[in-house]
Amino acid sequence: MIMKVLLTVLVLAILYILYKYETQHIETTEYTIFNEKIPKEFNGFKIVQVSDLHNKVFDKNNNKTLIDKIESLNPDVIFITGDLVDGENKNFQIALDLIDNLVKKYEVYHIVGNHEQKSLIKKYKHLYKDYFKELYSKKIINMENESVRIYKGDSYINLYGLIIPLGCYPYFFANNKKLELSDNFVEDKLGKINENEYNILLAHTPFFFEKYVKWGADLVLAGHVHGGIIRIPFVGGVLSPNREFFPKYDWGKYEKGSSTMVLNKGLGGSKVLIRLNCKPEVVRITLRSN
Repeated sequence: MIMKVLLTVLVLAILYILYKYETQHIETTEYTIFNEKIPKEFNGFKIVQVSDLHNKVFDKNNNKTLIDKIESLNPDVIFITGDLVDGENKNFQIALDLIDNLVKKYEVYHIVGNHEQKSLIKKYKHLYKDYFKELYSKKIINMENESVRIYKGDSYINLYGLIIPLGCYPYFFANNKKLELSDNFVEDKLGKINENEYNILLAHTPFFFEKYVKWGADLVLAGHVHGGIIRIPFVGGVLSPNREFFPKYDWGKYEKGSSTMVLNKGLGGSKVLIRLNCKPEVVRITLRSN
């Protein structure tokens, strides 16, 4: 009996150590994107993508671990693809402190995810209105259905931010049926693009990749899926936050025609933080002109 108890304690201790390791150790994933539309002035241009923080804390020193990881990648710009905060949690100071640190050195572009959208209709909505007011009072650049040109000298690339309606995120356990985007949704929100120029789209969810491609995005940066939460070797992610098993898009680089999507595993998790073989990550993308 004593041996069974000791064995059980040992197994639980090992599982706890693995859990802490999986959720606290940040990986770096690097991609190089080649495209003839990238101006030669942007050859070697480095983008760091941060996604799905969900109020995650990696240390007791104001997330210095995360900030050091980002700084080690020497980015030219930082793109945040949603869910800095968790819609069920009022502790949004974590996100504000991170932004305060990042905007000291970098241009930071930001879109909201489904959790920020949920926060405005949940019980803490009055607090989150103050959060958004404070967030956008900083040097962060709000890309909510907006576009900007990022310049190097006289050359530029185009950056777009798309907000997907909350109804397009299904939640199986809540019997919430997913709404589909209309064929013209992206163009209606962002307008037509110049297909002779290089166009980057920030979109929290990857599940409308085909519509992003049809619109004309050359590079899509997305998050939301948390890498599938549990990753099985040679199979992929098991579950998306949409409560869909073995999602079509879970993590990594996807290509369709001349368009590429980079899907970030994110840093935290909503409600109960579970990650197995799916460490948090920060992504660096290096642009290369052909």
